[in-house]
Amino acid sequence: MVKIKTENLVKVGVIAVLLGVIYYPAFVWMWARWNTADTYYSHGPLVIIASLFFLWNMKEELVKSKLLPSNKGIILMVPALIMHISGALIRFYFVSAVSLVIMFFGIILYFFGMETVKKTQFPLFYLGFMIPAPLVVISNIVIRMKLFACSMAAVLLNKIGLQAVRDGSIIKMSRSYLEIEAPCSGLRSLIALLAFGAAFAYMTKHNLFKKWVLFLAAFPIALFANVMRIVLLGWVSEVYGMKAAQGWVHDFSGYLLFAAAAVGMLVVNSLLASNKIDDERLEV
Repeated sequence: MVKIKTENLVKVGVIAVLLGVIYYPAFVWMWARWNTADTYYSHGPLVIIASLFFLWNMKEELVKSKLLPSNKGIILMVPALIMHISGALIRFYFVSAVSLVIMFFGIILYFFGMETVKKTQFPLFYLGFMIPAPLVVISNIVIRMKLFACSMAAVLLNKIGLQAVRDGSIIKMSRSYLEIEAPCSGLRSLIALLAFGAAFAYMTKHNLFKKWVLFLAAFPIALFANVMRIVLLGWVSEVYGMKAAQGWVHDFSGYLLFAAAAVGMLVVNSLLASNKIDDERLEV
């Protein structure tokens, strides 16, 4: 067991305080984005809690790591600081937030060494899920996802016997219509499911290849679940009236969407667990 020097712990504590002060504008920006109306990143605080949980869960393994501090950490810390200052000056705090994750890697490398970096890389990379994407990126993705969801839902509605025609982001039916707005694009559920899928895949006992398969499965599962939600709302709107598809039905379908997507992830995990492919041959 390696005993970590008190001096190093004090240094890390001081640096943590300094980072809190230096990165304060980035933290304020993230907090605002996490709590704004119709946010896509309300899970931000949960990402931090999950990352800390992963680190705590490996505490015994970390204590046993070889303590080999490396000055190479400065190679990461200096560019990270430059990124933060640049982002703060132009008020593009996304760059500052990204630089924070890079800074964490540099600090761990500098004080504890590469072995500790390798063991903590997932919890550190996982923090990336807390960083809100720039609004211009969000807007472009939302537009594309709205059109995709509209097109697929219109096709499926026709398949089940309901005449539906897509007009932009509106699905017109015989007695009703659905307007797919930004919250119904599926982006919120996609981002949340990706964060969930990454954590879920990490905690499984699969090899690295299967972990990636499980994580990437979140993409089609989230998209399909959102399309099915729109189909459900379209069916309710056409059969029971447009008012029936609003209110609690609309809100409940959102929770149902994520629950169905989570079940889909569990199904994929079960299929991977029962797969007879030699794990050692697939290990990356």
